[in-house]
Amino acid sequence: MLKNYFKIALRTLIKNKTYALINILGLSVGITCAALILLYVEDELTYDQFHTQHDQIYRVIESDHSDPSDVQYYGQTSPAVASAMKNDIPGVSNFTRIFQPGGHRDILWNGDKVQVRSYLIAESNFFDFFDFEFVAGDKNSALKEYNSIVLTESAATQFFGNENPIGKTMKWSEMNDVKVTAILKDLPENSHIQFTVLFSMNSIDEEGLSAYLSTWEDYGAYSYVLLDPRANIGSIESNFPGLVTKYDKRNTPEIRQFALQNLSDIYLNSKDIQYGITEANGNIFYINLFIGIAIFIMVVVCINYVNLSTAKATQRAKEIGLRKVSGASKGQLIFQFLIESIVLAIFSFLLSVLLIEILLPYFNEIAGKHFDLNRENIFNISLIIFCITIFLGTASGFYPALILSNLKPVASLKGEVKSNSMSVRSSLVVVQFAISIVMLVGALVIYQQMEYIKNKALGFDQNNMLVVDINNGNVRRNFEAMKTQLAQVPGVEKVATSSRVPGEWKGIRRVDFKPHQASQDSVNSYFMCFDEQMLETYDFELLEGTNFTGNKVTDSTKVILNEAAVKAMNLENPIGQTIYLSARNSGPMQIIGVVKDFHYQSLHNDIAPIALGYWANPVTVIDYFSLRLSTTNFSETLAGITAIHDQFDSETAIEWHFLDSQLNNFYVNDQRIGQLFGIGAVIMLIIAGFGLFGITSYMIDRRKKEIGVRKVLGSTGVQLVALLFRSYGKQVLIAFGVATPFAFYFANEWSSLFTYKETISVVVFLIAGLVVMLFTFLTVSYRVINAARLNPVDVLKDE
Repeated sequence: MLKNYFKIALRTLIKNKTYALINILGLSVGITCAALILLYVEDELTYDQFHTQHDQIYRVIESDHSDPSDVQYYGQTSPAVASAMKNDIPGVSNFTRIFQPGGHRDILWNGDKVQVRSYLIAESNFFDFFDFEFVAGDKNSALKEYNSIVLTESAATQFFGNENPIGKTMKWSEMNDVKVTAILKDLPENSHIQFTVLFSMNSIDEEGLSAYLSTWEDYGAYSYVLLDPRANIGSIESNFPGLVTKYDKRNTPEIRQFALQNLSDIYLNSKDIQYGITEANGNIFYINLFIGIAIFIMVVVCINYVNLSTAKATQRAKEIGLRKVSGASKGQLIFQFLIESIVLAIFSFLLSVLLIEILLPYFNEIAGKHFDLNRENIFNISLIIFCITIFLGTASGFYPALILSNLKPVASLKGEVKSNSMSVRSSLVVVQFAISIVMLVGALVIYQQMEYIKNKALGFDQNNMLVVDINNGNVRRNFEAMKTQLAQVPGVEKVATSSRVPGEWKGIRRVDFKPHQASQDSVNSYFMCFDEQMLETYDFELLEGTNFTGNKVTDSTKVILNEAAVKAMNLENPIGQTIYLSARNSGPMQIIGVVKDFHYQSLHNDIAPIALGYWANPVTVIDYFSLRLSTTNFSETLAGITAIHDQFDSETAIEWHFLDSQLNNFYVNDQRIGQLFGIGAVIMLIIAGFGLFGITSYMIDRRKKEIGVRKVLGSTGVQLVALLFRSYGKQVLIAFGVATPFAFYFANEWSSLFTYKETISVVVFLIAGLVVMLFTFLTVSYRVINAARLNPVDVLKDE
């Protein structure tokens, strides 16, 4: 019996080739898009879940409540916090800590200076927590050996080529000689912990290490605790105030607080957490957005099938009548039509596998992922695709099967089929158009915001600005001499030195400061140090006061504030006033100037208060040279800069980037979302176009004689197009009315991710509506014009 159902389904599809082709193309495009999106979503939602104990591993989060209106959250803690939790709190069974001091490690390898930023220093029990895959070496002893190092496969290949590195010795700057004890498979991308080189804790200089690990004042530890399976999070966190009271002599439990964040939550729920182990954080809003797009696509695909199937009801009426007269039950008919739908979906499945193989590299490039079809994941990916296929096949076929099976035998055999399927089809077409309009509005709003960001005045000149990192103590001690030489390189206009730059990709130092009056509350502020050339080099606007003079002694106690800082401190005449910073060894600082607010972070963030100290300040040290270039021969200029760098820094390779490129990194995810949304909108229109083309074809086939009569009576092609387009035009207008509030809501939600944003214009909605209207008009016109070209005699001769 089942075999017979499949045979009939195949014969029906072969008989109706156009119908089958339209449905297969629509379904395959829908399955492909939904599968790619769900691959992305699944990867984002399963970050860090490959670790066996991920449900029991928690990161310790610290928060500073000294300013209740601006609470700061940190992914770093003092080293002693985790050990105190294990010793004092029941339910905390173990802890491990990870460190990354200095931001990079350097090695002279085969005569070349190699700089590694993707490195970590870990305690010996690191692999008791995290299940990274070993290629060589022993998990239990890899970091327990004195002066040991673990490499990933890519790092092992970089340094040793095809040689076996196990047991080999490496000499890294500022570290003891270390021995390679293990090789790891390159870390999964969906891990928030990333490194290519992992040093054991006992490979660093032991002087002062014990004191550092027991301190509650210094920071720098990424702390993870392992909880007992039956431990209660709330009960454990209730003990944290007692730890602060017992061990921290400088803060109170009201000021310094701790919380636990599950390992699986770190990637998607760390938006407001600073100084995390990685800056690659996801956004649950985008995940929900992608899920919504996948659902939209599947809904549009289902609508296409429903519309085409119900449109064909009249052509299959006699077949259904004969089947019922011959004894076929309603259930058998429903099953027959569902089999047809599933057979169509299976053909679409085969085509979608081919499409995914072709499109996956392009999808990876846009989404920033590295999915591939290989022996390890082909089954999982195919299973996802197949499940989507069966779901779409069943969901699409159920309503048409119900409609067709309900046709009355007598009326079916007479060809007198009446049903409400026409109104249902019209409603579904409206839904398709509405979804397309929502997608188009989203794509246009994202494009508009990205253009706004591109053209927004940031309060400084970012163009032709080359930023060179300072990675060596000798450079810091002799930076003035190096700066003088850099300024003489052909193509370099200006040179300045600072601790941080606008668009900073490292953490910016934060301090509390307040006026001299002890009664006034302190203000939490960012802090950067500049030299006297920084304002001019970046073209910052000094609103009042003066710049630094260049005198190391007098300028070291001076600061320049931005407008936000002046406003936060409620200073009417700030010039000459004294403020106190909370930083260690910092005395009174005199305000000598006020700069116009500038965006030193992304436009996702409001401009916060910032104090600009001189380079010779007690808070932070210089870390960058900023070079304003005026050259068209960049390679020659860079060669000159590199030569000077190597004179002063013989240990590390030069590290540089253009400032505008660094600023663009703030918006990489937003740009990706915009691209994917735009592509999704186009695909949505294409899928809707398949359905619209099919429905229009069937409508015209039914009205061929009417068209022939109208032509004989003198109707032109334009009049015929206007006649048949009228109903679709009304549906587009209804869809526009339905889509507008939803589109505005989603566009407004996305725009809320930015503090500084372009106003959502009515023009965006009108453009989306007009695009859908034009697309519909062209699709209908093509079919109507083809029908109008038929000879009326041929159409009417059988009457």
